[in-house]
Amino acid sequence: MTTSTSKSCQIVFLAMISELEKFAKVRLPIIDTPYNLLQMSVFQVHQNLQSCVDEDDLQWAISVANNIVSESSTEIIHSNNQTHLLSLFEGINLDENKKNSNNLSYFYSINQLSANTIFPEKKLESKEHNEDILSSEYLALWHKFFDDLASIPISYKENQELWLDHFDSACECYLSNLPSLYNNEISLYDHIKIVASLTVSLYKNKENEKPFLLISGDFFGIQDFIFAGGRETNKQAAKLLRGRSFQVSLFTELAGLKVLQALGLPSTSQILNVAGKFLIVAPNTDETQNKIDEIRKMLDEWFIKNTYGLAGLGLAVTEADVDDLDGENFEQLQKHRFAELEKMKLQRFDLTQFSDNVQNIEYLYGCCDLNQYFPAQSKENQHSVISEDQIKIGKNLVKKDRLFVCDYDEDIKDCENTQILDLDIFGYKVVFTKKKEETGKFSKYNIHRFWDFSIPEKMTDNIFNGYARRYINGYVATDDNKEVISFDDLATKDQGQVALMTLKGDVDNLGKLFENNAKSFTRMTALSRKINQFFSLWLPAYCNEHKANIYTVFAGGDDFFLIGSWHSTQKVAFEMQQAFKKYVAENSQIHFSVGMVMTKVGYPVPRLGELAEETLEKSKAIEGKNAVTIFDSSTSWNDWGNLIELEEEIEQLAKDYNISTSYLYSLINLSKQAERQIYPITVTLPKITQKESEILVVF
Repeated sequence: MTTSTSKSCQIVFLAMISELEKFAKVRLPIIDTPYNLLQMSVFQVHQNLQSCVDEDDLQWAISVANNIVSESSTEIIHSNNQTHLLSLFEGINLDENKKNSNNLSYFYSINQLSANTIFPEKKLESKEHNEDILSSEYLALWHKFFDDLASIPISYKENQELWLDHFDSACECYLSNLPSLYNNEISLYDHIKIVASLTVSLYKNKENEKPFLLISGDFFGIQDFIFAGGRETNKQAAKLLRGRSFQVSLFTELAGLKVLQALGLPSTSQILNVAGKFLIVAPNTDETQNKIDEIRKMLDEWFIKNTYGLAGLGLAVTEADVDDLDGENFEQLQKHRFAELEKMKLQRFDLTQFSDNVQNIEYLYGCCDLNQYFPAQSKENQHSVISEDQIKIGKNLVKKDRLFVCDYDEDIKDCENTQILDLDIFGYKVVFTKKKEETGKFSKYNIHRFWDFSIPEKMTDNIFNGYARRYINGYVATDDNKEVISFDDLATKDQGQVALMTLKGDVDNLGKLFENNAKSFTRMTALSRKINQFFSLWLPAYCNEHKANIYTVFAGGDDFFLIGSWHSTQKVAFEMQQAFKKYVAENSQIHFSVGMVMTKVGYPVPRLGELAEETLEKSKAIEGKNAVTIFDSSTSWNDWGNLIELEEEIEQLAKDYNISTSYLYSLINLSKQAERQIYPITVTLPKITQKESEILVVF
C-alpha cells in the first residue's frame, strides 16, 4: 500500500467516524449511549490517524462534503415520526410536470440488511412506534454493529486498505436501513460513504475550482462475450455461462481496483459498481488525468491481447465543481458524463497506439472448443486460457464462498481449499477460497482485496460475515450433493415437457426515472444502489431459499437474464414481479418487463441471448410496457396474474373431474380459433364423459 493510499484511508476513516458521531449524538443520547464507542472500536486498530492529517483542512473538507450530500439542508430532522428511513421509490413520478409527493407512508424497519429487510412497510397509525421503542431498536442495532466489527479477521487489521473495505460492508449492513440526519429518504450508509469519498477529493485538491473528477468505467460487448459459441459450448453451457458472467463482474471490479490503486484511493471512492459499470470519485489533478490515460492504454492492450478486441473496458472522465453535484447543474453534468461515455464506446480501442491494427494470431492447434474466436492452447487442451478460467469459475461458484486478489507474482499454489485462476488480470492473481476459518493463513501475502460473494441461505440471513461483500455471484441450481445441475437435467425438472425457458428482463423507462427523480449526486447514487439491490441481493437469495430450478446468468443494475426449467422459470418471474411491486412501495410507475423463450435441450447458446432479447422487445412495445411475452404472446403483468389464477383453477378442476389431456388440447384449439376470429368456430371434441360435459359449461 502506497503512502498516498494510506493517507486517503486515514481521511476516509476520520470522515466516516465524524458523521457517525453526529448521528449518535442526535439519535442515541436519550438512553445514555456512549457515542464515542464506534470511535474507540475503530481507533484501537489505527490509533495514530489524526496525527497524520491536518485537522483544519479535514474539518473544512468534511463540512463542504456534508453540505453537498445533504443537498444544502443543514437542518437536522428531530421529529419522532421521521426517525425511520422512508422509501425513495414511493415519491418517484415519471411526469416531470408533476411534483413528487411529500406525504410518504412507506418506511424501513430499523434492522440489519437482509433479503427480507430491503422491503419497506406501510406505516399504520396503530403501529406507530413510540420514542422509547425507537430508541431501543436503534441501540440494539448499534450494538450489533459493534459486535460484528470484531468479526473482521484480526490478521487483516494492520492493512488499512483491506480493513476499510471490510468496514464499508459492515456499514452497509447496519446503516442501510437508518435515515441520515438531514434527509429521511437517504440512508445513513449512503450519506457517510458519499461524504467520505468527496472529503478525500476536497482534502487533496482544495485549490482547484473543479476539485472532483468523475471516472466512469464501462465494460462493452457483454452479451457477445457471454453468449459466444464453439463446438463444445452446449455441453458445458451451465458452467460456462455462469463463469463468463462472473468473469465480466471480475474484470470490472479489478479494473476499478487498478484505477483506485494508481490514484492512491481507498475502496470507498468507488461509489458504484453494478452490471459492468463503475463510478469513482477522484481528485481532479493533472497527475490523476495522466494516470487515467496510462490505465486506458493498459486496459486496451490487455483486452486486445486476451480477448482479441471482442470485449473491452473503457474509461471516461468528467470534471465537476461543488455546485455541479445538485439541481440543474447536476442534470447538465450527467448529460456531459453520458456523452463522454458514448464517445468512449464509439472510439473503444485507440488503434493509433498499436502498430499492428490487424492481429497476427496463430491457431496452431485450432479454435477453442468453447469460443470459436480464441485459439486452443494445445492438442491435448482444446480450450483457450480465458475459457479454461470460465469453466473453473463455474465450478467454484458453488463450492467456494470467497476470493482474494493479490499481485500475480505472489507464490500461492492450488490446494484443497484454494483454486487459482490461470489468467493474469491486469497484473492481479485471483484465488478462490472457502469460509473464513480457513482463510486466515493468507494474511502473510500482500492481499489487495478479500471478498465474500456467498449467497444467503435464507432470506433473513445477515449479509455481513466479517469480510467485504460483493454482489457478483448469481444463483446456480445444484443437487443434494452441491453439484451443478446441467441444462440437460434441468430441462427434466418440470412435468409436461423436457425443455428450458430463457428469460430476459429490465426495468422500464429507467432513463426517464433517473432524469426526473435523481437530480443530485446523492439521489443518483442512492437510487442506483437501491435498484441494483433487488436483483443482486433479493433474487439470488430467493432462489437459494426456495431451491429454484433456475440459473441467474446475470442479475444486477436494472436487468436480469435467467435460464431454468420451462415452468419453474414462469413461477419465478411472477414472484419477482410481485416482490418488485412491494419493493418499490407499490408505486405503479416503476415496473419491469420480461421476455421468455421456450427451447429444447441443445439449442445453440448464442441464439438464446438473441431470442430472449427479441422477445423482450415485444414486451417493451406494449403500451405502458410493464408486460410479459411468452409463446409469442404479450400481456400485462395484471393479466398475467389473472392467468396464473386461472391455471391453478383449471388444474384443480382437471383433477376433480378427471379431465383427459386430449380434451384440454381441444379447448386450447377452440381458444385459438376464437382469438383469430374464425367463424364458424368448429372443433372436434373427443368423446367426453358426463363430468367433462359439465366442465365444458364452466369454461
